[in-house]
Formats: sequence, C-alpha cells, structure tokens
Amino acid sequence: MDGPIQPGEMPEVSLLGFALADCVVEIDRDAAKYLRAVHRTALELATPNCFGAEIGGFWLMQDQLTQLRKLPDFYPLSEAQLVSRAVEAYIEAQFPV
Repeated sequence: MDGPIQPGEMPEVSLLGFALADCVVEIDRDAAKYLRAVHRTALELATPNCFGAEIGGFWLMQDQLTQLRKLPDFYPLSEAQLVSRAVEAYIEAQFPV
C-alpha cells in the first residue's frame, strides 16, 4: 500500500496463516475417507509455535496452505477430485462462521 488509508477506503487484507484447531468438517462420505490423510499432511506441513510458545499451536502459513492444496496431485486421477474436496472442506472448517 502507498501511504495512509484515506477515509472510506478499505485496507488490503491478506491471509498470513492460521492455527490448526479442532473442527467439525462437513463433507460427503466418499471424500470423508481422505480426511485423515489431509489432517496428517496439514500437521506435517504446519509450523509449531510459529509466533512463540505463549500463542502456541500448529500454524499453516500461506506457503504451507498452497502445498496442502497440491495433495490431490499425489493421488490417482480417480481419487484426486475426492481428495481435493476433502482438502477444501478441511480448510473451510478451520474458519467457522
């Protein structure tokens, strides 16, 4: 951004990352069988205590989120769409409304 925000303007916001949390994932039965692999992969990619021990948690930053979204590439074509749905449902569940 260039300079201060003027009245009436909205600041640009970008996702830096988020802490993985317990969540309820709403997904169809076919894709649900891939959730364990998605969760394990997310934990492996996540950075523990990214912002110090006081805040704690396992954090997925933008780069790791991009890597998680590539998980379907490592499955056969017949399963890739199901894995993709599981990944997106998992990410969406991390941000409850």
